[in-house]
Amino acid sequence: MVKKIILDTDPGIDDALALIAAVRCKDVDVLGVSVVAGNLPLDTVTKNTSAILAALNSPARVYPGASGPLYGKLQDASDIHGPGGLGGWRPPPDASRIDSCHGAEFIARTAAAFPGEVTLVTLGPLTNLALAAEHFPGDVEKLAAVVAMGGALGVPGNVTAVAEFNFWADADAAAVVLDSGFSLFLVGLNVTRNMVLAQEDMLALTRGDAVAQGAARMIEFIVANEGEYPFHDPLALTAALKPEFFTWDTMQVNVETRGTLCRGQIIPCKDGERGAAIKIATGADYRRCRDFLLDLWLGGV
Repeated sequence: MVKKIILDTDPGIDDALALIAAVRCKDVDVLGVSVVAGNLPLDTVTKNTSAILAALNSPARVYPGASGPLYGKLQDASDIHGPGGLGGWRPPPDASRIDSCHGAEFIARTAAAFPGEVTLVTLGPLTNLALAAEHFPGDVEKLAAVVAMGGALGVPGNVTAVAEFNFWADADAAAVVLDSGFSLFLVGLNVTRNMVLAQEDMLALTRGDAVAQGAARMIEFIVANEGEYPFHDPLALTAALKPEFFTWDTMQVNVETRGTLCRGQIIPCKDGERGAAIKIATGADYRRCRDFLLDLWLGGV
């Protein structure tokens, strides 16, 4: 059965790789892509998303959302993703694919149009979903599930010692989402740091079509500059499409929103403490994940 999904994203290299995989999966109907400022400013992630969808000849449209966090100023990661945000890949943007509807409204409106059928996959800060929960609560609660890339449970963060970028960039939005009662599946750094591509996998990508070659250039760029490539967002997408590849635990957690040193940290609750009960990925079959994603980047399964 074809799965209806919305991607909420901020491309960024790993977001772009997840978007390519989603569009190329024959069992997925990408209903649209809402974008949020995160890895890069809103204008840049909007253009990048339109460019990727055009390269894939996808009918999905782009819905620009929040230009910054609920409170405070935007903290981006442009130093990691390169000047254009897609490393060594430069597909041209397509303004005709960009819609005037705000990303938060699009999420809510689409959930209401397909009640209980739509999975939202969030790959950036949770600002758009938090805004949808605030302004359109009756509609957005009709989402079937939310699969979020975020958090660092029991492992070091990638921005601070304890915080992952998406939760750190808008900790207040993360707190809103955790408290909103969604059927929430969290895929954090404890699993996304552990998948690697072999040299033969990279060679296969360089021999693929133009989009596969673009994926290879993005991976090569970040490896050259960072020394390794963690597949954060592609693994979160895989968890949404193939949850059986992962092990899940139900936990009650909170997120720190005000600590100077620990903003964005996920904190498991002690007995008696109030916290959101969510599903958290605690492991994965990385070989199956790698094979699945590689097939999608090379043309689709």
